[in-house]
Amino acid sequence: MAITSKSILVGVVFSVAILAASGALYAMVQQNDPAPYSRSIAHVREIQQLAAEWSVETARVRSDPLADYDALVAFIPQMDALKSDLLDTIRGIADIPDRLANDVSAYTSAIDAKEERIERFKTANSVVRNSTRYLPLAAANIVQDAESDTDLAREVGTTANEINDFLAAPTDAAKGRLTAVVERLGQRAERLPNRLANALTNFTSHARVLLDRQGPTDEIFEQATSNDISNSSVRLITDLGTELSRVEQRGDWFMNGILGAAAALLVVWIVVAVARRPDVSKVVHAPAGARRGAVAVTAAQVASVSEREAAASEKMLMSQRILSETIGQRIAAASNGLAESADALPVENGAADEVRRHAQEIGELAERLSSVSNKHDLSYDLLDINDCIPEIIEATGAEAVATVTTESADIPEVFASKTEICLMLEKILENSVQAIQEKGFGDDNPKGEIRITMVGDDDKATVTVFDNGSGMGADVRARMFEPFYTSKDDRDGVGLTTTRHLVEKYGGTVSVSSHLGGGTVTRIELPGMVAR
Repeated sequence: MAITSKSILVGVVFSVAILAASGALYAMVQQNDPAPYSRSIAHVREIQQLAAEWSVETARVRSDPLADYDALVAFIPQMDALKSDLLDTIRGIADIPDRLANDVSAYTSAIDAKEERIERFKTANSVVRNSTRYLPLAAANIVQDAESDTDLAREVGTTANEINDFLAAPTDAAKGRLTAVVERLGQRAERLPNRLANALTNFTSHARVLLDRQGPTDEIFEQATSNDISNSSVRLITDLGTELSRVEQRGDWFMNGILGAAAALLVVWIVVAVARRPDVSKVVHAPAGARRGAVAVTAAQVASVSEREAAASEKMLMSQRILSETIGQRIAAASNGLAESADALPVENGAADEVRRHAQEIGELAERLSSVSNKHDLSYDLLDINDCIPEIIEATGAEAVATVTTESADIPEVFASKTEICLMLEKILENSVQAIQEKGFGDDNPKGEIRITMVGDDDKATVTVFDNGSGMGADVRARMFEPFYTSKDDRDGVGLTTTRHLVEKYGGTVSVSSHLGGGTVTRIELPGMVAR
């Protein structure tokens, strides 16, 4: 009783520790959501695309003297909405790195700068466009005026043409020379009749706008249509993608840790169940004063029952040890993966040390499981697998639910533990019995059918088990050998794990062919030893 209480207490202590570790890992998973990073990348790509379309529209407006500016203004609310969505998403990221937050701030400032440059371009370009349109008209008015002399008309016409050439290919030298010509014409207007003076003043005003503002307008246009947003988008998408990869990797580690903790919790209670197993090897004493005959019968019955219970307990213990070893291997693999990748975690938040600590704890648990699973002694000898068949039929009660047919054959002996080989085949037969019970049979066919056949050659022994039970679908077949996997609520999902482990231990192979409603065929091949 004391041992049982102690085992339960130890199980509770281990369970509390494992659940605490799982809770910590689950909290990390909740704080490690990759979705905001993915949404942020999508927002940046939308901004990048819209900025490129805005630049193209700006170039079209500049080249078309009749285009209005409404199309340029329409981009502003669209860009503001995307920028707001990006900032809202970024604010939803817990513990965002300072470097990334600074990058986002610089990116939104670049968006604001583009909007301001577009506004400046719109203002400057409208003035230049207006002067470009009216300069030729002002020159024509002077040339056609009856009061203008030939020299003035020629100089105004020549100046208008040279200004058009300057607009096409501006240079500082041309600007300086044309500015002097325009100033001289302005001074000359003071000496002309009013109507001609007004026409010449109008001409020089438009000329000064084109000479003074064309260069700055071109510069503003280059700024407004630059690749700043596109380049900044590429950098920010790269930074967000890098952080997204880290978050997803951390999430995988945390989830693997949770799965490892769940597996460890199951193993703890398997070990507790083993510790609570009754010791059937104890001697049962007859009550004092009982008759000798009665005592003799009771002792024989106890011996028979004890022998069967001992054999069943040995098989159960062996299955649990095999399960512990399988889970230990999986936990060890997860532990190694966590430890090797911990350096990739950000150092500033201490996550790497936390993961290393959990990895070490899981690794130590895996070692303990491995040591527990290997602590059993077995005897090995040359074995004829035919000898196991009657034993497994009786152990599974197969004849109570099915017509069992066996086909023995001369097969090579295997050097193995009889207990392990019989257990390996027993788990297969148990599945056949359960499949037949699930399918159910009516009056026309009151029992199912099970066939066990042996085939041998010089180097291997083959055992085939056929049943006409409920069968399995492709999804169940794909996972049937996984620890704890079962398609039925009342099963523990450890039988076929035991079978595969033992088959692989002896260098053999196991294959299963099955489909729903059509039965199952399981074939095991084991390397044999040639008789001498």
